[in-house]
Amino acid sequence: MSKKNVIDCSLLDMHKYSKEAFQHLYDKLTDKGFKRAYVVKDRPINAVTGILWDITQEDDEITKIIEGMDKIDNIRAESSKSRLEKITNTWIKKAYREYFENGYKISRSLFIKFTKNILEPKSEENRKQLEIASKKLFDKIYNTFRNRQHRITDSHKFKELVARYPKLNIDKAYRYAIISGKFNLNANDIEEFEYILKFALSKNEDTNKKNQYIIKRY
Repeated sequence: MSKKNVIDCSLLDMHKYSKEAFQHLYDKLTDKGFKRAYVVKDRPINAVTGILWDITQEDDEITKIIEGMDKIDNIRAESSKSRLEKITNTWIKKAYREYFENGYKISRSLFIKFTKNILEPKSEENRKQLEIASKKLFDKIYNTFRNRQHRITDSHKFKELVARYPKLNIDKAYRYAIISGKFNLNANDIEEFEYILKFALSKNEDTNKKNQYIIKRY
């Protein structure tokens, strides 16, 4: 993979891998067949920095291990996604926004028409191939988003959040937050989401008074 295709990001932006994914990583790195000069007994910091170096340098063996973690958590590195996959992901996110806001149906046929207009296949064979690929990607990504939302009903923390704000459509708002990729269904993200709600619902008058008080003090 060309370095130019890799999206700049921080380690702090890493996907929050599941315990199963980390177990996969642990099993691979502690296997006797995994040999690296930096894996030395009683010197764990060498191993940590060595692993990070190999990841950033796209070492083939390490890359396969990370891809195994991604497969367990059903994700893919942004740099490895095709143009059609990125188009599909963006289109479905926007379609969900229209669905939540206006009740419009998320239509696979409209999406396929969209991809044909964007990618402009040059032959009938290419058109058929694009149609097949578009259908498969649509179903895969749409089902992934749908399954993420379904897990909301099993979250005790989320149910508590809904109960605290009975006048707001928390369910719809948080479903869109998950689809947009800004929030996940964990305690920290739910807490952050509630802070955003509190700030949005707070009165501007109270904020202005506090600002005036701070200005007078200084």
